[in-house]
Amino acid sequence: MTDTDYTPIPVAQDSHKDTETKRYHTFVNLALALAAITGIELVLVYMPFHPIFIFSTLLALSLFKFVAVVAWFMHLIYDKLILTLAFGTGMVIATGTFVALGFLLSRNWVDVDAITQF
Repeated sequence: MTDTDYTPIPVAQDSHKDTETKRYHTFVNLALALAAITGIELVLVYMPFHPIFIFSTLLALSLFKFVAVVAWFMHLIYDKLILTLAFGTGMVIATGTFVALGFLLSRNWVDVDAITQF
C-alpha cells in the first residue's frame, strides 16, 4: 500500500447559504424602511401643512415604495430592464390618471348650483 496525502477540497468563502442570508437581511431592512415610510405618510396627513406640499410628498413617497416593492419583492432587480420598465410604465399611467381625475373632479371646476337645482 502507498501513502497518500489527504488534501481537503477548499470551500468557497461566499457560499449559497451566505448569499441567501444577505438577501434575507436586505428584504427585512427594506420591509422596515417601507413600514417607516408608511408611518411618515400617516403622520403627514394630519400635519398642518399646505395641501399641495402634502400631496406632492405623498406622491413621491408612494412612487418610491412602488419602485422598491417592484424591484426587490418581485425580484425584478435580477431580471431584464424591460420588465422593470413595463411596471414603471403602468405606474406612470396610473399616476397621470389619478392626477387628471383629481383636477377634473375638484370643486373648482364643478358648478354645484347647476347640479343641485333639480
